[in-house]
Amino acid sequence: MPDIRSKLGTIALIAKLVAQAPAPPGRTAIMKYLYFLKVLRSVPLRYNFRLYTYGPFDSTVLDDLGYAEALGAVESQLVAYPGGRGYQYRGGPQIDSIEEHAAAFLTEHEDDIDWVLREFGDRSASDLEMASTLVYVDRSIAEKRARTTSAELARKVHDVKPHLAMDAIEREVRALNERGLLTAVS
Repeated sequence: MPDIRSKLGTIALIAKLVAQAPAPPGRTAIMKYLYFLKVLRSVPLRYNFRLYTYGPFDSTVLDDLGYAEALGAVESQLVAYPGGRGYQYRGGPQIDSIEEHAAAFLTEHEDDIDWVLREFGDRSASDLEMASTLVYVDRSIAEKRARTTSAELARKVHDVKPHLAMDAIEREVRALNERGLLTAVS
C-alpha cells in the first residue's frame, strides 16, 4: 500500500501539471511530463518507466490519473482526433483542496513543474514521444557507463521508432543536447 502522503503529493502534482499546462494535455503528455520530472529533474516519483509503444510508460500513471479524476482533482473529456479518440484533462472541482493538502510537496517542486511545462508544455504527443524516447535511450546507455555520438543515438531511436523521421530525430538530439538534457552523448 503506497504512503497516502506520497500518493496525495503525486495526485496534486498531476493536477497542477494539468491546470498549468498551456493547453489541456492528454494522457501521453501527462505521462511524458512525469517521466521528464522523474528522470531530468529527480522529482521523487515512484514510477518505473519502461519503453513502450509511445515512449516511456508506466501503467501506474494511468491509475493515478484515474484516482485524481475520482477525487475531483482533474476532469477528463473525450475528444476526437484525426487518428481516433483520446482524452484531454483540465483541473477538477476539488483541485484547490487536493493542492492544499500537498502544499509542501508542490512548493518543494514548484521550479520543476514550471521547468517541465516551459520546456515541453507546448509540444505535441508525437514530439513528446520522440524527446522522451531519446532521453530514455540516452539514460540506458549512460547506465552502462557507455558513451555515444549524436548520430548513433539518433540511429538507435530510429531503429526503435521507425515511424519517426530520421531528420526530426537528429534535430531533437541536437536540441536536447544543447540544453544539457542528454548524458551519454559525447
